Amino acid sequence: MLTFEEVLERAKALKLPIAEYEFKKTNKTSVPDPPYIIYMLEEGQHGDDQKNRIREINASLELYTDRNPDKALEEKMENKVLHDVAFRKYQVKINSENMVQTAYEFTIVQKKGKKHG
Repeated sequence: MLTFEEVLERAKALKLPIAEYEFKKTNKTSVPDPPYIIYMLEEGQHGDDQKNRIREINASLELYTDRNPDKALEEKMENKVLHDVAFRKYQVKINSENMVQTAYEFTIVQKKGKKHG
């Protein structure tokens, strides 16, 4: 059974800067230039029967590129990261930032394991 953590490892293997929710600009670090990936998730849990808990993760991987969509990067995302995951894809031009966002939304259901304590 595929986990969200495995999908995230695949995304990291693309060797692009990646962050959860956003890159934070500080005095020591700046926001990277595109392309980069932002991921977001929300979790729900059910089936708590003292043995197994089911974790439902609604997630998105957002690919940000400079000015235009990058078909080669989209192909890598779809064929190397999400090849066995059902997803919904959409694109948005962010004119104020001179970027394009290509977002992939998907849901993964995984067992969380035994409850301890």
